[in-house]
Amino acid sequence: MSLDPTQIEVDFMILADGAQAVGGKLFMLGGGWTHLFVPQFPGKPAAPFAVAVGITVPFNLTNRRFSFALELTDSDGGRVGDVLTAEMEQGRPPGLRPGTSQPILIAVNAQPEFPGPGRYTFNATIDGELLRSASFEAVPLTPAAPGAPESE
Repeated sequence: MSLDPTQIEVDFMILADGAQAVGGKLFMLGGGWTHLFVPQFPGKPAAPFAVAVGITVPFNLTNRRFSFALELTDSDGGRVGDVLTAEMEQGRPPGLRPGTSQPILIAVNAQPEFPGPGRYTFNATIDGELLRSASFEAVPLTPAAPGAPESE
C-alpha cells in the first residue's frame, strides 16, 4: 500500500537468478544476491539474470499514463547498455473500493556486457524521478583448482 497517495512508488527492486511476473504474482528464483560472477571482462555473465520490480499506483493516479525506466550504471554513473523504457497505465478493475492502490509487478531479464569488474547499479525511475536502486558487484569467475572443493 502506498504511503503517499499523490505519488507512484517503486516499493522494491530485487536482483534474482530468474523472475517472471504472471497473473498479478511475481515468481522469483534465487533472489536477493549482491555478487554476479562474470567469466571474463569485458563480457557477459554466464547466464541471464533478472530484475524484479514492484510498483504501487495510488487510487487517484490509476487510469493515467506514466513513464518507467530501468537503467544500469557503473560506479562512475556511466550507462551500461540500453535503458529499458515503457509507458504504463494501471486501470481500476470493476468493483474496486475507492482509495485502493493497485500493484504493478515487472520482471526484466538481462544479460548485459560488463566492461570490467566493479560496482553496478540498476536505477528505476518514474516520470524521470529516481525512486529505487539496487546495486551489486560484478566479479571475475575464477575456476576452482583441480580437486578443490566447490564453494557456494
